[in-house]
Amino acid sequence: MTAASNSQEGTMIERTVVVATEIGLHARPAAVFCKAAAAQPARVTLATGDGDTADARSMLAVLGLGVRGGQEVTLTADPDVTGAQASVDALAELLATDLDA
Repeated sequence: MTAASNSQEGTMIERTVVVATEIGLHARPAAVFCKAAAAQPARVTLATGDGDTADARSMLAVLGLGVRGGQEVTLTADPDVTGAQASVDALAELLATDLDA
């Protein structure tokens, strides 16, 4: 079971989720995630618990984070952008599913 939570810290839209894909965000799962991020109306940032961040649309940046399966990550977006909450929610739901299935 994966866990996800919503919060608004400061002015950013933020959602934390546990990555469901066993191998994490490597190769194919990262490509699926980045393609979905690129299709969103708002720019979303992916962050690890260590504080490392990446533009969710950038395959190289996402791969560089080395996100593992079961790891908790945080997605954020600027609330002033139309569709920001929906963008964060859609990507969080994607990460909460097994992208390698």
